[in-house]
Amino acid sequence: MHKPPIWWHLVDVTIVSPIEQTFHLVRVGRKLFGVPVRALNLQEGQPRRSAFFTDRPIETLSPEEVRWGPADAAKPPTPPFTITKPKGEGKTAGFFAEDAQGTRYLLKLDPVGAPELLTGAEVVASKLLYALGYHVPSYEIVRVDPVELRIGSWVVVRPVGHPVRPFTSEDLEALLHGRLQDGMLRVVASRIIDGEILGPASFKRFRDCAEMRALRLAYAWLNNIDAKDHNTLLVWDGAETVGYLIDFGTSLGADAGRGGPKGPCAGWTHVVDLATFSMEVVTLGLHQSRCNRRELPVNPQVGLISERMDSVRWKPYAPNLAFQEMNDEDARWIVGRLSRLSRVQLEAAVSAGQYSDPADAAYLVEVLEARRQAIIRQYLDGETEEGR
Repeated sequence: MHKPPIWWHLVDVTIVSPIEQTFHLVRVGRKLFGVPVRALNLQEGQPRRSAFFTDRPIETLSPEEVRWGPADAAKPPTPPFTITKPKGEGKTAGFFAEDAQGTRYLLKLDPVGAPELLTGAEVVASKLLYALGYHVPSYEIVRVDPVELRIGSWVVVRPVGHPVRPFTSEDLEALLHGRLQDGMLRVVASRIIDGEILGPASFKRFRDCAEMRALRLAYAWLNNIDAKDHNTLLVWDGAETVGYLIDFGTSLGADAGRGGPKGPCAGWTHVVDLATFSMEVVTLGLHQSRCNRRELPVNPQVGLISERMDSVRWKPYAPNLAFQEMNDEDARWIVGRLSRLSRVQLEAAVSAGQYSDPADAAYLVEVLEARRQAIIRQYLDGETEEGR
């Protein structure tokens, strides 16, 4: 499995690829003349079934089907869990484990001081993307008594600059410190996908597929700013290659990279935003991004997500080469699917986040509905970037 370093991916999409794009004269010229390259798989306004997408009939999905998504309601993650490996990649704390039924999971924990934030975002976002037709793994909330976490005798850790050593109960206690609520640990259990792991997909490679271009608006809706290649996974299931979207800990009000709520400019600027920086320099600081730097999180559990958004100008934390190719035809397709979701289905997806305070769940439903309506107005009522 080839997985390039994240630092190289960020250099590529921020510096190398934008320079390369200037030499794609046909693509650049078509954009300038208002006839951008059409998606290869869009026929009569609908994409064919692809590695990443299947046309789930949204109107017929029951609330129960949306709530469970790809998970098996009859076989939820069941303690006790046997830890098989510490989580080594990314900033989110967690570990790999097998449950009482022998099913393999990645268990991820909330940031200290922000219970329910990341775990809720992962689950809710995954259910809504599933309803839209994308392939996602099973994500479910589980509450675990620490005595139901067992360490396999073979489990080791590899500290940077130190020799390999066994993963001990002291290591586990340090991981759980500050994360217990009423003596219980809340985790999000992501089921390990069966099949041969081929590695992450390249958005650049799939940039002329409608479902990958239009994913931009689904992510804008959820404010999932971490839209890099590494948050996809290609898997050979024995019959075909399936493309999964994974890791939604930077959706809704959460920011896994920050280890807490999003900052106020999440979704409004790239982390390294050369265009915004250049405008600020040229205008001697008079040009400012449209983010409200005084905006604060609702609370530690929900984080920072509000009704205020501009889906036309929305940006992930790093440039995404497929998102940049989205045109009105791609947008109309995904917005058509968004418009078919019902409020009851939104409520079902949010209920999967198992928020302890009903007010938090109600707030998220209202915000998601408001953001959905804003996108519909911008794209189905004729107010697109080309029409402004």
